[in-house]
Amino acid sequence: MKTYWDTSGLIRAYMLKQTPRGVTRAHAATEFFCVMSGPGLAVLEAGKLVKKALSPKDAATATRNIFAGLEFFDLTGAKTIDALEESTGAGHIIGKSAHDWIHCKAAERCGAERIMTLNVQDFGRMTKLPLEAPV
Repeated sequence: MKTYWDTSGLIRAYMLKQTPRGVTRAHAATEFFCVMSGPGLAVLEAGKLVKKALSPKDAATATRNIFAGLEFFDLTGAKTIDALEESTGAGHIIGKSAHDWIHCKAAERCGAERIMTLNVQDFGRMTKLPLEAPV
């Protein structure tokens, strides 16, 4: 089964020490690095939930490792613009939801059979593909 990975699914896989297999967009690597080196992940420390970021070097290593088993499928510039025009008939695809829309369109166009994401609410209104979260 061909699986498309959204960034939130990849972050969850990292936290669960999983090795994702399937396909994603190159943009997801930048988003993953951004979270890992910027706001970081919520971890329990001395009974308190705190955000811990990785150093840029460790974030780059984590990015290389989590993307090792993934193929990249990206829409061309023209196909991205086509998909954004298509979004005008899809309801409230505005602002940052455009990123999720393009993830959905890439998943559909690469022949994925499901999307791994934690963002079921938004993705659910943008695609008919089954949505799952890494567990």
